[in-house]
Amino acid sequence: MERGRVLLCCWLTVWAVLGGTTAAWGYRWAITPAVEVKGQYLNNIYNSPRLRKSDYLVYGRPSLALNYESETTKFGGTFALLGMHYFQNDSLDRINQYYNINGSYKATPRLGLQLATSFITDSTATEELIASGTVINRTTRTSFFAAPSLSYLLTERWSTSLQYGFQMVDYQQLGYNNYENHTIVHGFDYLLSDKTSLLTRLTASYYKYSIDNAFTSLGPQIGFSYKYLEKWDMTFLGGLNISRIKSSTRVLAADTFTGFLVVRQQPLIRRTTNPFFSLGTNYRWQTGTMGLSYSRSLSANAYGGQSQYNNFNLTINQNMTEKFSLSLNPYFYTSSIDDPRSDYSSYYYGIRPGLSYKITDKFTMGASYNFAYRQVKGTSKYSYPINDVMLTLTYSYPTFY
Repeated sequence: MERGRVLLCCWLTVWAVLGGTTAAWGYRWAITPAVEVKGQYLNNIYNSPRLRKSDYLVYGRPSLALNYESETTKFGGTFALLGMHYFQNDSLDRINQYYNINGSYKATPRLGLQLATSFITDSTATEELIASGTVINRTTRTSFFAAPSLSYLLTERWSTSLQYGFQMVDYQQLGYNNYENHTIVHGFDYLLSDKTSLLTRLTASYYKYSIDNAFTSLGPQIGFSYKYLEKWDMTFLGGLNISRIKSSTRVLAADTFTGFLVVRQQPLIRRTTNPFFSLGTNYRWQTGTMGLSYSRSLSANAYGGQSQYNNFNLTINQNMTEKFSLSLNPYFYTSSIDDPRSDYSSYYYGIRPGLSYKITDKFTMGASYNFAYRQVKGTSKYSYPINDVMLTLTYSYPTFY
């Protein structure tokens, strides 16, 4: 994990030098420091059906956002710390870390280079829920991700792209399994009209766990993207996930020399084929926006296996006045562990209304309420609600160069 931080710092240095050499030519930097303070009441801090403990939390989140843009280069970086204090369960106090760097460079009129990196240390259950649809205890989860890619314009209508992604996830609680992931994505895009493009993708992934488990996946996908002026855009991909899963199971066997029964690890290999869907659409009007996303795919999980998940999110933002706005976010997550020895399936759905008021151009106050309900089916069945209320104060000070 320390190597991940060094890599991000190196990239930040490179981009800073690039910006310093071109700023004199009239290009623009945007630097936005911000401080956010939150107060929250949470009625189930462990996301547990039995150990239901409530607590009050206070958060402090200093952050720095950097953006740079020229005719050939774009750069964006966000660096933030999140301090969390529990009033009654202070052993859970943590300082989370969030570092993201994204950049693109147009090497030639046809060739473009891109890079996306992130380093996250999160002590909440949010990261795992979004990643695999499963819920884990409130434990530290560290994730490093890097994805260099290139795109090339073959003709005026045809273009191709190639991306390599690496991810490493580390859990600090016993019982969870660390893993690393290597993914290669190759795509072809065809510009059918000014508004519509046809898409094809071929994705190959390999996941390796800290235990002797691994799975590979091959995913052919086809779809389209559509953009109507600045009001509406949509992207859809559909296909398959063809997987080969290797795991180990304990079996009793007779020792060939002694004749006594011994416990041995026996590899278990399974092959599965499941549908893949990805849909994202955004609609904008004069006073608001709406975004909808749905994905059905597979992912590694903290339990050393493969999860089949469905993620649905709808976000609506409406400006009531120049200073006052409302938001609404219904969501739905499902997951099941792809293992013949497990019939686990989880359903997690909820709704999050919120409001914000811009006191000044730099100072904003917000409030939100989140109601969620989780239901688990399988060998053991249980369900429980989750309620939390949050108040937020944010101060940001953007400057431009």
